[in-house]
Amino acid sequence: MPAYAVKSGCWLSAWYDCGMVAFNLLGRIPVYAFSVFLALGACLGLACIARRSYPKLALRMVEAGMWALLGGLVGSRVGYVAASWLYFKDHILESLQFYRGGLGWPGALAGGLLALAVFAAFNHFPLSGLVDNLLPLLAALSVSAWLGCWVTGCAYGITSETWWSLPSPDEWGVVANRWPVQILAALLTVGLFAMVERLADTAQLEPGYRTILSVLGLSLILLATALLRADPALTWKGLRLEAWAALAYGLLALVSLAAYHIHQTRESRQKLENYPA
Repeated sequence: MPAYAVKSGCWLSAWYDCGMVAFNLLGRIPVYAFSVFLALGACLGLACIARRSYPKLALRMVEAGMWALLGGLVGSRVGYVAASWLYFKDHILESLQFYRGGLGWPGALAGGLLALAVFAAFNHFPLSGLVDNLLPLLAALSVSAWLGCWVTGCAYGITSETWWSLPSPDEWGVVANRWPVQILAALLTVGLFAMVERLADTAQLEPGYRTILSVLGLSLILLATALLRADPALTWKGLRLEAWAALAYGLLALVSLAAYHIHQTRESRQKLENYPA
């Protein structure tokens, strides 16, 4: 593995090391604590999707969620390998060994969206409505990833003795009072998706609008927490790579919001022009 990736980062970072072993399967196959958290988040997200979907569409929505998970896994690994290409160009076979660690959230989000686009095209589903239906999966994975980072010692904050600091390990297992970046991010993520759902219940939103708002909110959370993190990471122009990724996704969400409102304004004008005098 690249030197900077050893014992550093997580799924929410540009890089992730497998970290703490939760238990071993038969044959002493390790199961890592972070993977357990992600698996629990994926199961919870898929269960929420099945419960919220129409009975006749529940299995199809769960299938779409599975495709999103697969696309996210592939995309996260591709993003990690691309960021670490100076190492992997001489160790090509290791690029396929994702179980050794090395996943990134920017690639996971892109890979998941791409997989959903392919699924929607082959199954004749509108992509905008599909991504809205799968938001519980994104919410559950985001929260579980942050909690997994808190337990396993990645994406940790700077050391602090203030009253709001909490004990948290670093990548070497050293426990110290730190800014509770992971817990704060998990709480903010829960609040974000709760507000988006509340808005959807009180206002008639066009398909895809909830997803755009969610991605914008997540980008702001990830950008803010990137500035508070103390774990090792690659940087460019003084910013962590995941901070640049959050800026890019946030900008994309803002452009999408602007395009949506421009489209809505044009439709309203056309209705007024066609309205009989």
